[in-house]
Parts: sequence; structure tokens; C-alpha cells
Amino acid sequence: MNILIVGLGEVGSYLAKVLSTEGHAITVVDPDLQRLRRLADLLDVQAVHGDGSRPDVLDKAEAHGADLLLAVSNDDKVNMLTCLFGKRMGAKKTVLRLRDTSAVRRSKTFFRRNLQYDLLLSLDDLAAAEVTKTVRQSNAFGIDDFAEGKVQLRRFRLTAGGPFTGQQLKDVKLPAGVLIAAIDRAHEVVVPGGGDELRAEDEVFAIGEPKALAQFEKKLGQPKAAARNVVVFGGSRISAQVCQSLQREHLAVRVIVEDRSEAERLSELLKGVTVLHADATDLNFLQEEHVGDVDAFLGVSDEDERNLMSCQLARTLGVPRTLALVQKPDYVSLYQKLGIDVAVSPRLLCANRILAFVRSRSISTIASIEEGKAEVLELEVAPGSPLVDQPLRTAGFPRGSVVAAITRDDGTVLIPRGDDTIRAHDQLVLFALQQVVDEVLALAGVVRE
Repeated sequence: MNILIVGLGEVGSYLAKVLSTEGHAITVVDPDLQRLRRLADLLDVQAVHGDGSRPDVLDKAEAHGADLLLAVSNDDKVNMLTCLFGKRMGAKKTVLRLRDTSAVRRSKTFFRRNLQYDLLLSLDDLAAAEVTKTVRQSNAFGIDDFAEGKVQLRRFRLTAGGPFTGQQLKDVKLPAGVLIAAIDRAHEVVVPGGGDELRAEDEVFAIGEPKALAQFEKKLGQPKAAARNVVVFGGSRISAQVCQSLQREHLAVRVIVEDRSEAERLSELLKGVTVLHADATDLNFLQEEHVGDVDAFLGVSDEDERNLMSCQLARTLGVPRTLALVQKPDYVSLYQKLGIDVAVSPRLLCANRILAFVRSRSISTIASIEEGKAEVLELEVAPGSPLVDQPLRTAGFPRGSVVAAITRDDGTVLIPRGDDTIRAHDQLVLFALQQVVDEVLALAGVVRE
């Protein structure tokens, strides 16, 4: 692919390094001449000096011939203009990275139509989702979020003598709002029918609303090891999102904020969360608050050093699980060596999401299963699509695929059955085996590059 990367911060530089080694033709744009020269000396890339939001700079970088344009600078306004101009100049696909997505969330259709991006990524959103997923991990050994966290895909391993083992799928009494989308049996992935039998050691992919999945997890009868009591350190946007997500999972949450004005803001925003104005590295304070008794401690402030120090103190007090936010991807392995259980890099998450798209060649792919044997796709139904007003059972989806969830324009989420009708602008989450992905995309009017 011809890939144009605008912005050589942590995300852009990492992507340039990985994508160039995979054989793609890479052009990079950045206003920092020294940064450009350093990268050009190390990698086989074309370097263009300038502001990527200017049409003349994009023209010099040959945006018109780009298969993929990645607007990943640290400036939201630059990225928005880059996507808009790049698409109008002829770039086939565009990826827009934003730090603040609050405005976009309120008017998704307006921003997508006017900025013409194909994929929107937010470092804060990705990091908050990853932190939340890590905290709630229990006997489900894999969890992915879709539709802004309203739909989850969880993986469970069935055990001999379990409540569902040996039953045909049609006889399994699933909670309302849960669908078994696929089974991984000895590394072979199948989309099951009602007559398929569930066996011991099967890995079951269950998709649905978080509450319904929690009920399904309980039905499995396996001991639950997920955290129920969590302390969060930090007053960032990510910490607010994490607290809200953990509240929805019915966890007891306390948040430590060092800035008084930020603590007051969060106390207004986070109803039901205890907000503590204090120094998270004050050992006496942590002991007084019995932080050592919680299930998990999360250092998610904007300062890496404070996250590391507070997590290490929590560990010495006996907290069994610590997680730290890391702004520099190269520090992830270092943090783990220093005793942090999980280190989350927002920039690395963003870069890996883009890499997943490039490797799958489908902008709709949001997860890859068993090294590409199956894919989870998210598609928007265009008003002129033949799928509009079609019941699912007659929509023509091929065997080996299943529509796992539908998100409506008004934000409602549906785990569909055969009689449910597809509407224009519905967001479909589909599970598809690799051999039918192209057929599914063609049915939805999406052509793989």
C-alpha cells in the first residue's frame, strides 16, 4: 500500500517503523525538520517537511495517490483538516486520530460526513477501554468492547462437567441479550448452528450487553476472580472515563486527585464515586484509606512517573493488581520489569489498531481471531443499501457469518434475532470466518482494497 503518515510523534514514528519493514511505501509529513531527518536516516521512507493540514504540503506528499492517509499528529485541528483535504484530493482511506472526542460523540453523522474520515481513533477512549477491560477480566480470558462499550465480546473456556458442556446450542438457555457467535475448537473457528454440541475445552465467543454477559458468566459456575473494589489515581479525561465504565460494572470506585479544582470537577461529574483530594504518593494517606485492601490500583494520571510511583507504593501495601498508564511506548516493558502488573500505552493501542486495519485490508475490521481465521467487523448500513428494511433471516448473510449486535442511530443496542429488521444508518457488529469476509463486505457495499 501507499501510506501517507502525517505527524511523527510517538504514534506516527512507531507506525512508520513497523509499516516500512512490512514492505509498504511510506511517506511521512512533519513540521519538525530534525525529526524528519532522524527518521529518514533510519528508515526507507519519503520525507516531506511542512504542515500536513496545508493542501500544498499534501500535494507535495502526493496525497492523491495514497491508499491510506493516517492523520496522527498531536494536534486535533491539524488532523481534522488533513483528513478533509486529503480525502478531497484523492486519498482512498483516511484515519483520524483525535484526543478530545466529546464534540464528535454528540454529532457522529455530521462529523463523519463533513470530515470524510473512514476510521476515528481516540487515544483517551482506547486507553480507558483497555484499562476497564483489564480490571474486569475474570474467568473470561478475553474481552473486547464494541459500540462504545455497550456491547462486549467475551471468550470462555468450557470445562468437563460444566453446565453447558455436552449440550446442543439450541438447548442452552442463554440470558436475554447474549449470543454465542463462534466456537474455537482446537484452533479451528466455527460459527455454530443450533445443532452443534458444546464440548469440554471449547473456547466460546459470547457477545452481548455487559450485564447479560455477567449473568452468562455466572451461569457457567466458574469462580469469579474479577476486581470488585478499585482505587484510581489521576484527574485526567481517561480517569473520568475509567471511573464511569467501572461504575457501570457495579464496582466500588474511589479516585485520588492531587489538584483541588480537578477534584471538585470530578466530584460533580462522577456521582457515586468517592473523590479524594490528596497526594497519591503519600504512604500515610494510602494506609489511612486502607488502599492495601482493594483488588486493584490504577495509576492513570497524565504523569508517567507519578503513575509508576503510586503503583509501586500500592504494591508494597499488598494490592494484588496494579496498572499504570504509560505515555512512551518504549517504557511499557520497563514498567513491567519494575513490578507493575499491566502497563497501558495509549499511543501503542492506537498504532496497533491502525496496524490491524492495514494487515486486514478492511477498515471495518475491529478484531482478528486466531491469527486471522475469523474477523469481527463493524459496518454502517448506508441509506441505499439492499440491506435496508430487510429482516436478518432474509438479508442474505453467508453461512459462516453472524450479525452479533446492532446499534441504532438513537444509541440503543440490540442483540438481534432473525425477525429483526435492518435500518439505514444502523451500525452492525458482525462475526465472520475469514473465507466469507469478502462476501460479507460486498453485501454491505464495502470493497476490500
